[in-house]
Amino acid sequence: MKCVITSLLLLLLGFSCSDENNTNKDNTNSSSDFSSYIDSKNLRIFAKSGVSESFLNNVGTSYELMFSDGENIDPMMRSHYLTTTKDKYAYQRVGVFSEDDPNFDPGTPPKPYDHNVTDYIWELEDEPEEQLGEVVEHLLHTVTTVILYLAYPDEWDYNNSSSALYLAMQEAVEKGIYDISDYSDLKNDKDAYNKILTQEYAYWLILAEWNYFITARKKMDGISGNEEFIIGTPNEISSKLPLGHKLYKNYVEKIISIPDSQIMLNLFPSSR
Repeated sequence: MKCVITSLLLLLLGFSCSDENNTNKDNTNSSSDFSSYIDSKNLRIFAKSGVSESFLNNVGTSYELMFSDGENIDPMMRSHYLTTTKDKYAYQRVGVFSEDDPNFDPGTPPKPYDHNVTDYIWELEDEPEEQLGEVVEHLLHTVTTVILYLAYPDEWDYNNSSSALYLAMQEAVEKGIYDISDYSDLKNDKDAYNKILTQEYAYWLILAEWNYFITARKKMDGISGNEEFIIGTPNEISSKLPLGHKLYKNYVEKIISIPDSQIMLNLFPSSR
């Protein structure tokens, strides 16, 4: 299914670039393209028709879990992140995945929501065992490619070969840890190529720092990571990818927390 979702991601890129303590639901049809939405930590999450209410709520809860208190959190940096999310109208989209819908329309949210979005979170009716990983992956894409990019544009600029993000990504590529060969057909579109390479890198980096490869069902037999990103533990990141580890420590760890894996598995029990 990876190739299908990658193709849908390319389609989505062509169209795009709360209450602080609660997840609220509003069933009002605020846009003909989206049937409902919830707000979670200043992130508006729009749902396409067909998305179940329970799934939408569980996506909002998953995001909220990333904002649990923790000893490494920098209150000022977290506040800046949350304020940026609200002021820049960052948002997330949720839909029901179908391999048989070549004419899928990503939809247009109501104003003032516009370009500050990346891809979809899919409700996977046919592959529920992959659901937890699907939610975590695409929430982290929004965290890194959208909100951190907006909050720290110099350090998280995917098109700047001198940015902290780009240099960390190159470190992983040059050391043979991050295999980017599957994305070679995107090279003719520099913006899309750089965006996807860094987006996927940041996701794998955080997943490893969280020691979440097993929880998200992304680990291959025989290695701690997988065929795309071969290491999957915090110790391996700190010892083999110092630039990546620094990026995580200086930004990610100070803003978001590791969501409790048991709670996440309770939200998406088919992923056990």
